[in-house]
Amino acid sequence: MVTSMFRVTLALLLALVLPGCALVQRGPRAPGPEVLRADSQVITGRLPNGLRYYIRANHEPPARAELRLVVNAGSVLEDEDQRGAAHFVEHMAFNGTTHFPEQALVDFLEHAGMRFGADVNAYTSFDETVFMLTLPTDTAGVLATGFQILEDWAHGVTFDSTEVEKERGVVLEEWRLGRGAGSRMRDEQFPVLAADSRYADRQPIGTRESILALRPSQLKRFYRDWYRPDLMAVVAVGDFDPQQVLKLIEAHFGPLRPPAAHRPRPKYLIPMNEQTTVSVVTDPEATRTMVSLYVKSEPRPWYTAPDYRQWLVESLASGMLLDRLNERMDRPASPFLDVSSFQGRFLRPLSAYVLNVRVPEHGVERGLEQLLLEAERARRYGFTATELARGKAELLRREEQQYAERDRATSSSFAADYTSVFLYGGTPMGAGTEYALTRRLLPEITPAEVNAAVREWTRPANRVVLVSGPASDSVRLPTVRALQRIIQSAPYARVEAYTDSLSTAPLVRLPPTPGRVVAEQRFDSVGVTEWTLANGVRVLLKPTDYREDEVLIAGRSWGGSSLLPDSDYIAAATASAVVQAGGLGALSSVELRKRLSGKVVGVGAEISDDAEMISGAASPLDLETLFQLVYLKFTEPRLDSAAIEAYRIQARDAVANRAASPEAVFSDSIRAILTQHNPRARPLTGAMFDSLDISRSFQIYRDRFADASGFTFYLAGAFTPDSIRPLVEQWLGGLPSLHREEKPRDLGIRPPTGVVRRVVRRGLAPKSITQLVFTGGMHFDVQNVYDIEALTDVLRIRLRESLREEQGGTYGVSVRGGGRPRPQPAYTVAIGFGSDPARAPALVRSVFAEIDSLRTFGPTADELAKVREEQLRERQTDQRSNEFWVTHLMNYDGNGWPFARILDYPKWVAGLDAARVRSAARLYLDPTNFVQVTLDPDSTARGSRPGTELPSPGAVR
Repeated sequence: MVTSMFRVTLALLLALVLPGCALVQRGPRAPGPEVLRADSQVITGRLPNGLRYYIRANHEPPARAELRLVVNAGSVLEDEDQRGAAHFVEHMAFNGTTHFPEQALVDFLEHAGMRFGADVNAYTSFDETVFMLTLPTDTAGVLATGFQILEDWAHGVTFDSTEVEKERGVVLEEWRLGRGAGSRMRDEQFPVLAADSRYADRQPIGTRESILALRPSQLKRFYRDWYRPDLMAVVAVGDFDPQQVLKLIEAHFGPLRPPAAHRPRPKYLIPMNEQTTVSVVTDPEATRTMVSLYVKSEPRPWYTAPDYRQWLVESLASGMLLDRLNERMDRPASPFLDVSSFQGRFLRPLSAYVLNVRVPEHGVERGLEQLLLEAERARRYGFTATELARGKAELLRREEQQYAERDRATSSSFAADYTSVFLYGGTPMGAGTEYALTRRLLPEITPAEVNAAVREWTRPANRVVLVSGPASDSVRLPTVRALQRIIQSAPYARVEAYTDSLSTAPLVRLPPTPGRVVAEQRFDSVGVTEWTLANGVRVLLKPTDYREDEVLIAGRSWGGSSLLPDSDYIAAATASAVVQAGGLGALSSVELRKRLSGKVVGVGAEISDDAEMISGAASPLDLETLFQLVYLKFTEPRLDSAAIEAYRIQARDAVANRAASPEAVFSDSIRAILTQHNPRARPLTGAMFDSLDISRSFQIYRDRFADASGFTFYLAGAFTPDSIRPLVEQWLGGLPSLHREEKPRDLGIRPPTGVVRRVVRRGLAPKSITQLVFTGGMHFDVQNVYDIEALTDVLRIRLRESLREEQGGTYGVSVRGGGRPRPQPAYTVAIGFGSDPARAPALVRSVFAEIDSLRTFGPTADELAKVREEQLRERQTDQRSNEFWVTHLMNYDGNGWPFARILDYPKWVAGLDAARVRSAARLYLDPTNFVQVTLDPDSTARGSRPGTELPSPGAVR
């Protein structure tokens, strides 16, 4: 899968602020900057051959290990005849090594219960290639075999010519999958960001021509030159004995020797620019108009306390500037329809501060002008004391939460941290250091320091402005020269200081009279308590110790928009967004955000087809605020005409060019076919938002949340029933109740019967997407739902092996399935894949051949063994999350299933046999009843744009 070019840099940024940091050096300070001490729990070292290692024992999740082989080599090291070789080599590591010929490696890992893609994967970027394994540690020999796999990847890839040809098709399909408006525009603009550097023309995926031209000899040359121990690190984090793991690393990697005469690993730089550079691109399939401001700088890894302090300063400045832009977005006639920011390492030799704003089609010049003026406002006048206080509170609270969760930090987060340290530098700090450092340094940071950071971002040097949008006869984006004039005039524009308006109104103006628990029931097998309150509200509580600083809540009442006429469907669908835009109680949405700064809490509401729902999360420290927000969502939604008008404009623009996207048209077509063009399934359009009756949306919301008596709330997290009971009785027990008895109305939406085939012709890219959807009625019970899950797991393995590995016809196959109890019990199984348009019909025939085989013979013993192990391993980790328990309690309660059956999953897995899967295939994969929709390129449009299909930059898997 082609991933964003920011993937690795974001991983670094996030990993470095996750828990796990060592105390800074104590005692008298030596001259010079205070040096950060590495975590004492991580064992680091270097073998005589130059290979680095990072080892840490960690027990979350239990019985799991995260292994990484990190190779300091990526696409910038490719010779001219090797474009795409780094990524191709990564693929070949899964297709034959010294100890694992052909597909034996993936086969072994699947038998160990690991899913290809989820637990076994790799990525290639400009400067590195990283192989990732998640393995069980409670099965004898698996962990040791994992290190044999890492060793084989390091020096034992065989590059069998037959396997190279098979995998060439997979790599080509990965390239094809990434084609589209976004990639075409990035292809034009990324060389502007990386101008005059090797990065500008070394996209990791390569080109179609280079993928087709690569020979085994060229792949071997890249592998021989750059896969060597002095450019590698092994990372191992998990539930194991670290000394045993160290011995495994020494045994498997100690004997490796670099080539006698090896090539030096060059470091490539990206030159800075003296003046602001501007690029404007359009594409006929683009759906949104974007303005992005990049400020480039040299990377600064964390080695000293001043390094970390400067990161805090820039984080504060970035957050406060983004808050101002968000506040502007909530006003009518805002120049911004959406805003986001990024701060951190952009590429190995480059960091960047990035502001992205979505603007109306005709609003590029105004959007850029106002973006620059907001930065100019901050440069001239700085930030207010109240803004800085909020920013510091937010940062400190985030660090407090991460410190509270330090013993629950996952092995994958530590593995990402150590991978980044090897690749980018810095210190792998241990548990508590970051928190202690933040508490000490944050109060010392002055407004002058934060304001100085903004001044750096407003200098003309090292800035790049990128503008992109739809190609249209009616809308012309401004020229580069016009935008340059705006940029040059910004420092001289008239701008006033920012006023930080703060409301003194209380969050809840009049607390309710507490209710009381009138009935209690225990479900000891699953550790769940049920309360019934006097107002009719039910509450199901599942205390856990999975996360020290997390409580999740979800509430549901049946009814939803099904109880409304079709004419109200759009008003109902937008009702929650209307209320979200308006705020709560006496506080606008902007005032509410400011009031909640420094808290870890959030609550949302939704009206679905068949239910009204509430969902939220909070730290235990902010539990009362969580319950107060739930209460206000019911009792004091706020209608803010100005904010809602801004929402209308934002929503309208978001869908205005939806029809230009081939994938959106494809998705809308599938939905229309499966619902037989029901009016409630029609795609959103700009005209719908133009005619939206805001008052009706608000009225529908008030009605749907007027009666709490039908609600059941599900809570899981770090609490005890006794500690949370006063809050439940006060805020949930005080909710209004009308004691209406409601259930969803059957809207008569049914999928078509028989065989339905449709072709959607859209798009410039030479790619097809095929979706096969099997539907029908079923006897809805927990066993049958599991049988569908097992069937899809078997089919996913089969189709991956057939369509991807054997035929090289697709990058990946999606297989999803499930059942639903209402309005009538029914199932859906959906199979999807992308491919060359010319190969799509043959691949569809292969899908049906595998389905016919399953219906006739059932799965093999080998497939069953893989599925059983995968399901058990996945359940082991999944059930150690609060989200798992909230979701399962909702599902089982809503379906009337006993909660104890949640624990029966291992019994179902043990009872899985070929006969059950074969029976499920016959029931749920009926070759006489399915929908097939294929997206094919528009040959006319494609012919008018020759040569536009180029690869997008970024990390690729």
